[in-house]
Amino acid sequence: MAHDSKSVTNPLGETLASPAAYAPEILFPIPRAPAREAIGFSPQLAMFGFDHWQAFELSWLDSSGKPSVAVAELFFDCRSPAIVESKSLKLYLNSFNHERMASTELLASTIKADLEQASGNVVNVLLHSLGEYRALMAKNFAPRLQDNRTVVALDRLPIIDNVAPLDASVIEFIRLDKAPNALSANKETRYTSDLFRSNCPVTNQPDWASLEIKVTGIEIEGASLLSYLCSFREHQGYHEECAERIFVALSNHCRPDSLQVSMNYLRRGGLDINVYRASEAITHADRLARDVRQ
Repeated sequence: MAHDSKSVTNPLGETLASPAAYAPEILFPIPRAPAREAIGFSPQLAMFGFDHWQAFELSWLDSSGKPSVAVAELFFDCRSPAIVESKSLKLYLNSFNHERMASTELLASTIKADLEQASGNVVNVLLHSLGEYRALMAKNFAPRLQDNRTVVALDRLPIIDNVAPLDASVIEFIRLDKAPNALSANKETRYTSDLFRSNCPVTNQPDWASLEIKVTGIEIEGASLLSYLCSFREHQGYHEECAERIFVALSNHCRPDSLQVSMNYLRRGGLDINVYRASEAITHADRLARDVRQ
């Protein structure tokens, strides 16, 4: 559906009522390019992935006027020119509250078209009844642990005091093909933490996340990695920028054979945002289990 999102201002920090009727024009796109330029991202660096949004407050009217509800999963390709600001997306979804839709399929196709126009790329939209979503969580969101990879729980480790904010040089690592004990160079190690905090660049409200970093070809000293991640505590950045900043820093400083950064941000305003960046192509099936805090 045609609309011009460029005329809308960022609703973050503003007091706005939910639209009384369908309002695709409220969607506010934020170009990815400026943030990527600021973190030193080079197009020569292989980066794949997606942003996985879950919306838990989606409601509309069926053709008889009876309210309906669903959980929406929204998948944005990281190659899209823009992200969609989260408050504008919440207000957009709220604009369906009093709209009559002939079918769930029509609602999904409408959301898909509007988000694709705002973000500039293909968006996958899945709508689940609450029963379907419960079954989905039980089946597809169970943790997938494999015997051939090592898990390092970073939060049990000490941190290095007074680390400069966002200074990746603090991270210590070894290349496995040069390790003295002949460690397998293709061993995958998974580092996890629930301590990540950054801040909204507009409101300065804290954003909390659980994350997983998977690498092959290197072994990272855990305390130094945790210290780097904790140095984001006062950083102002959108979720996607923080994940990409970590991905670029680890890629450039540690040069692993493969890398994946996965971040589950806590739900806010009925939305949770989960960001995935990898050095090789990944699919939606690679998303993490929902975090207990989400």
